[in-house]
Amino acid sequence: MVNMHRFLRRACLCLAVLMFALVALAFLVPLVLALLPALTHTQERLALSFSALARTAGFTLAQSLLSVVVALLLGFPAAFFLSQRRFFGQRFLYALSAVPFCVPTLIMALGFIATFGMAGWYNRWLMTLFKMREPPLTFLYSFWGIVLTQGFYNFPLVMVTVASLWAQLDTTVEQSAQLLGASPWRTFRTVTLPRLGSAIASSCIPVFLYCFFSFMIVLLFGKTGTTTLEVALYHAGRSMKTPRTVAVLAGIETACACAVLALSTRLEKNAWRTAGLSFASPSKLESRKTIAKLELIPASVLGLLVLFGFLLPLASICTASFVQKNHVSLDAWRRLVSMNGFWFAVKNTFATASATALCCTVTAFVYAVFLRLCGAHTNQTLLKTIPLLPMALSSVVMGIGLTMLVRRGSPMVLVLAQTALTWPFAFRQIFPYLAKIPDEVIGAAALLSQSRTDTIFCILMPYTVRGIASSFGFCLALSAGDATLPLVLAIPRFDTLSLFTYRLAGSFRFAEASASGCLLGCLCMVPFFIFQRERRSGI
Repeated sequence: MVNMHRFLRRACLCLAVLMFALVALAFLVPLVLALLPALTHTQERLALSFSALARTAGFTLAQSLLSVVVALLLGFPAAFFLSQRRFFGQRFLYALSAVPFCVPTLIMALGFIATFGMAGWYNRWLMTLFKMREPPLTFLYSFWGIVLTQGFYNFPLVMVTVASLWAQLDTTVEQSAQLLGASPWRTFRTVTLPRLGSAIASSCIPVFLYCFFSFMIVLLFGKTGTTTLEVALYHAGRSMKTPRTVAVLAGIETACACAVLALSTRLEKNAWRTAGLSFASPSKLESRKTIAKLELIPASVLGLLVLFGFLLPLASICTASFVQKNHVSLDAWRRLVSMNGFWFAVKNTFATASATALCCTVTAFVYAVFLRLCGAHTNQTLLKTIPLLPMALSSVVMGIGLTMLVRRGSPMVLVLAQTALTWPFAFRQIFPYLAKIPDEVIGAAALLSQSRTDTIFCILMPYTVRGIASSFGFCLALSAGDATLPLVLAIPRFDTLSLFTYRLAGSFRFAEASASGCLLGCLCMVPFFIFQRERRSGI
């Protein structure tokens, strides 16, 4: 029986290692195939002129940078109140930090359409109140609509990252500066702000990358004639009539992302690191001061911005699915569930998301174990950079590379592609638990165990079971909400719920799209919060 257990463990470990190798190939091969035509099709003229390419790159960088600015302007003051003050709804504000991870961008875009669109709530209120014939708010389908949507959507990332560090700063330094005569503003500017620099940079880098690779929001809100590298790449790659143009666009986009990641790696050398991604509320809120009278006005303005620019768009998705022609109705839900392909899309979503989450968790665990057991004898900087590489590759580049590799997409190809891009998120959930295991424990296990396999299954896996559960829920939510890869791969007779929702929105069936988006948001949030709750409670 003991020999059988060892055999099964070794077989599972071998399968896990093979899975990691397959995922690595699923990342490298599409990347090479997507970039290769830039060298092999040298006779082909680029479909875009240099000026058009420069405008596209400039538009992409501009909307990404300004989106980061909006997220920072909202997230930094929110981080101050979250970490330094005590107020009603503080734990709810902490919970908002999970929204960018478990609520797909498509859902947020639908929420902004329901709120700020031509027939949105604000326009209808204003037209009724002031008896207008034309909608007064038309900014959504423009450059600033893209910027504001992405900025509001991603500000919780800045908020929770900065607040986590700010709450743990030693206040004796600030107190010493004030005792020496420094004003509160000067103390903040010269003492507190530099100490928060690493957290600010660590939060702004991923926000920039998310906005740089933004696809659905730009596709829905972008004006004719203005586009980003990601959307231009998608349109150029749909027919693959200009492979060199596709390769050049993919190369420029990937090079820019790699440069940003290199900057991120450099900044993170001195950054304060948390133990994975945690969305738990602080446990000692009673030790903080209440909001002072002078802070009531900025706190109120910030609260109104979050309410009207973030919470109401989310609530509008649900409202739009139940309210038609100013009365509550379930007609949109009835039409949705009776549509051909709806239940098929739901089944596909559960199947592909579960398979992707499982593959991501296995891949991340294999690499985390390797890094923990063998990393001390190798180049740590290089090994820790590897999980960052998938962040430099967009879903569109991955999809185009895969369509060049296989003649026709399939659900298995979709799972491999999503795993290749998503497993770093699982790694960041699992590795902190392995890093906390004392070297003495691992050393003793290696001496007392007959093989390293026993050490992995008897010591490392029990230590990381919470991180494994958390990573599974995390990747399940990310996979279920992904509409880009299913759209690019164009799998015949195959829909996921996210792609089904996008097609409903594209065909102007907004009530049904809102109902489908509401269901999709719940499907993404429920597993995310369940596994995060288990992680915090120690289950």
